Amino acid sequence: MITNFELKLKARTALRNNWQTALMVALIASLPSLASQVVAIMTQSSYAHTMSGLMSSMQSGATVADLATLLEEAGITLEGYLPTGLLNLLAAIISPFLTLGMLNYFFKLLQGEADAPISTVFSRRNCFFKAIGLNLMVFLRTFLWMLPGLVLEVLALVAVTALSESLSMLAILLMYAGPVTMLVLGIRAALHYAMADRVMAETPSKGINQCIRESVAIMSQRKLLLFSLEISFFLWQIGLTLLESLLLGMVGNVLASTVSMALNFALNIYIQMAISAFYLYYRSETAI
Repeated sequence: MITNFELKLKARTALRNNWQTALMVALIASLPSLASQVVAIMTQSSYAHTMSGLMSSMQSGATVADLATLLEEAGITLEGYLPTGLLNLLAAIISPFLTLGMLNYFFKLLQGEADAPISTVFSRRNCFFKAIGLNLMVFLRTFLWMLPGLVLEVLALVAVTALSESLSMLAILLMYAGPVTMLVLGIRAALHYAMADRVMAETPSKGINQCIRESVAIMSQRKLLLFSLEISFFLWQIGLTLLESLLLGMVGNVLASTVSMALNFALNIYIQMAISAFYLYYRSETAI
């Protein structure tokens, strides 16, 4: 068994003289999702304010016509949110094969190919549709794992209205049990299928279900090992959050957010490289 320290050391060694190229590769792979996030952030403030107003109106007994008027006055229309929806759709279509290309680049670095070019990010374009299918299949399987928690949530809503006050504690327990169950089962499912995209990135000829099966096989008895690796970066993330809070008072919101975003982006590359080292080691101990 390899330790988290050793996996991180392998990641740092692979990145040591390749940070510039790795940042460019990761940036290209992230561009679609970054674009959709920027547009979402630009509309988030007005959206949150309007949703707060809608909730208040619903509690005061507003009619459907009143709510429609409120939405219209706030400028929230289907046409207004169409760009965000289109960008999200575009990101969902383009990001998967770029992510596979980025992972392939990470594998090359970990296996000693220090001269891997930036164009490696496009090396899995032949998996365009398979990458989308893999993402959809993993999402569907994860959702099915979380379904019991969703059922508990529905039961809680029914119990709140159907049970008497003497049984209200049962409804409260169900309300807490639902999200907790969804979280636990969702994490377990995510760990089950965590290696599926790496299997396809390394061997693009493999089918969607084969990648999922191999991920489940690799993660059998190793879910806690991967979980502990991801948790081991938690202190770094706390440190970056504290740094952003410190910078807010010194350089202002825009610069502090920019610095925090850049550092978090670099940290995410480090994390993904360590997880890629985890995959290569447990897939074959001689791979790295």
